Amino acid sequence: MDLTQLLQDNWFNLFLIFTLSFVGFIYKKNTPKNYFDNIIKYADILEKTPQPNYQKDYLNNIKKKLIWEKVCFYKSGNINKERIAISLVNADKHNIIELLQLNQFTQYFAIKQNRITLLKPFLIKEVILSAAVCLFTFIMLITNLHTIFKSAWIINVIISLLTIFIMIFIVSQFAKGPLKRLNTYRLILKDSDFLNRANQEFTNILAENQELNESIVSQEVVNEESTE
Repeated sequence: MDLTQLLQDNWFNLFLIFTLSFVGFIYKKNTPKNYFDNIIKYADILEKTPQPNYQKDYLNNIKKKLIWEKVCFYKSGNINKERIAISLVNADKHNIIELLQLNQFTQYFAIKQNRITLLKPFLIKEVILSAAVCLFTFIMLITNLHTIFKSAWIINVIISLLTIFIMIFIVSQFAKGPLKRLNTYRLILKDSDFLNRANQEFTNILAENQELNESIVSQEVVNEESTE
């Protein structure tokens, strides 16, 4: 088989191999190492032993900053997203929500008529994208398996095997997060009272925010009257 024939028969597989390898490399390179749990455990252990006050303050501040970075939504500027996150965590009696997944998991919910509701899976962008990727992967697997069993050229078989391996590896890496969130979604559906608890928390948030706003307005009025 000459080079022209090789490229003609395998150009799409070669393109996939190059593209997926590049994407996987960039993803791996840009994924920060997660020392979150280890640092929290380390800080908890040190807190149980005699430490100077500055050391205790240091450890507590580290934990606060880590937790703030992982689960705070203030920077997003989306107040509803933050309210959903707070309501979900406060309603989570059985610890089924993984905090590191919380940011992405809020997209599975919406606020309608002052109530938190679960979105249908086919309305969630992440689920739609994951389904499309899985369908494409399945089609490519079938195509390459056909090549493996039917092609007379060993080089075509090798390229098809390599394509299958890389596709499965890359897709499995990207699928971990969505699969975790879908499993959490499933567990919430099994807990028939979860949304009731979340909406009770949401009601409390709205009520407290209303009281706070009224208090701020009242204080501003008092300040204006005192300056006149």
